[in-house]
Amino acid sequence: MRKGIWAALVLPAVMFAQARQGPAWWESPWWNSPLVQNLDLNEAQQKDIRNTVREYRGHLMDLREAVQRADSDLQVALDQSPLDQRKANEAIEHLATARGELTRTISQMTLRLRTILTNEQWQELEKRQEERRRGAFGGRSKGGSFKPPAAATQQRP
Repeated sequence: MRKGIWAALVLPAVMFAQARQGPAWWESPWWNSPLVQNLDLNEAQQKDIRNTVREYRGHLMDLREAVQRADSDLQVALDQSPLDQRKANEAIEHLATARGELTRTISQMTLRLRTILTNEQWQELEKRQEERRRGAFGGRSKGGSFKPPAAATQQRP
C-alpha cells in the first residue's frame, strides 16, 4: 500500500487517538468528503463503501475509546508521585496494544475499501491525498523535508 492513500485513511484515525473535536472521518458521511467527490463511484461502489464503513464503525468507535482510556491511564501513571515504574510500563503496554488494534482494524477496513475501487479511482484518490498533504504541510512531507512533485523524481532511462 502506498504512503499517500495510507495517510489518507489512517492519519485521521491516528489523530483521533489524541484529543479531537468533531466527528471522526468514519462518523460522518464519506460521500461528502472533497477527497472522494468526482471519483465516478457507481451506485454499487457507493453501497459497498457505505456497508463497509457501517460494518466497521461501531468497532472503530470502541477502539478509539480504548485508546483514549489507555492514554488517560498512562497520564495518570506518569503523574503519580512517587512514580511507580511497573504501573507506568503496564500503562505503556496497554496503550501500545490499544493503538496496535486500532491500526490493525483501520488497515483491514482500508483493504476492504481498496477492493471496491478501481485502480484508476485508487490512484486518483492517492493523488488527491498527496496534494492535500502538501497543502497541509506547506509543501513539505510530514517528516519536514521537501518532497518534489512526482514528475521531478521519476527515473530517466
